[in-house]
Parts: sequence; structure tokens; C-alpha cells
Amino acid sequence: MRRVYSVWFIKKVAPRFVAELAMFSVFAYLIGRYVFVSKVLQYADQIFANNSFNPAVWTNFALNTFLKTEFIVQLSVLGSLLVIVFAFKTFITSLVQLNLAKETNLVS
Repeated sequence: MRRVYSVWFIKKVAPRFVAELAMFSVFAYLIGRYVFVSKVLQYADQIFANNSFNPAVWTNFALNTFLKTEFIVQLSVLGSLLVIVFAFKTFITSLVQLNLAKETNLVS
């Protein structure tokens, strides 16, 4: 019976995860193409060097860095975050449906 549930779960989840993975890959490629990660890490290191562990400083740094980037980078960051949220939503929804399917089969 586990094999049946596993096949059902994979058939239900796999197409969505493949689509979400493809979208995330595109957004990650665009971020990698347009963002100089070494510069961002260098700026973050400067904040650490000043012993600024205040969350307000980090929020200000992240917001200013995000707002000063090109539109395509902003779109890619927001898109990749949305894809991650939808991937978790898809996975959790499918797990709940799997558990409901198992419970109904056991009761019948």
C-alpha cells in the first residue's frame, strides 16, 4: 500500500515541483548574471567590521541594496522568493492530501 501512496504522491507533486524548479532556476540565473555577489558580501563585511549587529542596520542595508539594484534584479529576487513560498505550499498541501487519503482508506 505504501507503493501506491508513493506513486500517487509523486504523480501529484512532481509536475508542480518541476515547473517551480524551472522558474527558480531562471530567477537564480538572472540574479547571478546581474548581481556581483562578492560586492554585496564585501559591503556586509564592512557592516560586521563596524560591530553593527543591530537588526535595524541590517534591515536598512538590505532595503537600500535592494532598492539600488536594477529592475530585473528586483523582479528576480521577488520572483525567487515567491517560487520558494509556492513550493512549500505545494509540498505541504500535497502532504495533507496524502494523509487525508490514507485516513479515508483506513476507515473504509
